[in-house]
Amino acid sequence: MQTNLNIKWAIEMDTLEAMRKIEKFEQAEKERRQQTETDYPEFVPLNYQPSPDILRYVTRHDLLYPQPWMELDSVLIPCHLPGHWVLCHVLLKEGKVLLFDSLNERDETSHRPKDVRALFYLLPSLLKHDGYYEEIKMDPYASPFTVQSMSSELIPQQDDGYSCGVFLMKYAELILAGVKTAWNSAFGQKDIKDIRKAIAIDIYTNGQPCNSR
Repeated sequence: MQTNLNIKWAIEMDTLEAMRKIEKFEQAEKERRQQTETDYPEFVPLNYQPSPDILRYVTRHDLLYPQPWMELDSVLIPCHLPGHWVLCHVLLKEGKVLLFDSLNERDETSHRPKDVRALFYLLPSLLKHDGYYEEIKMDPYASPFTVQSMSSELIPQQDDGYSCGVFLMKYAELILAGVKTAWNSAFGQKDIKDIRKAIAIDIYTNGQPCNSR
């Protein structure tokens, strides 16, 4: 698919595992503040140290990750929550995360924006290691990331309990194609069966054979 948008797929993030690490980090920071009796800010993203595997997505130049985030306007991050997939469209310069959730219509008081708060720690730390803030002369503490859930009136919603991954891929496809309006007319639950077939054909047609060992 051709696109003129400066966007890149980034991290297939297991938020459950990430949140466990974040909770340990937050507890350690809380104990440190109590021990030193120093007025540390509650939001301390730059102190969080991401794993080397995650940092590769941001800073490493190779065939898999040819561009550093410093050269990008936005990043697509598929996030796995317990039993559900959502898509986060990270607008780097705006400091905003657009949350695309195919089950948003069922739960108007969805807790999922809170579930992806691991991004609040990961994103500033990743951008710091890439030299992003220095390059654009931006203070990460002055502009923390915010999460905005996309309204169910604007994006297609699933009716079943197992098509979230397909919806995620179609959301990403529309973003990469630069489609900004009329998403609900682009596809819906009635189209999922055909979309699954098209995905299978694409994988079979364009997939690379595995080398036997």
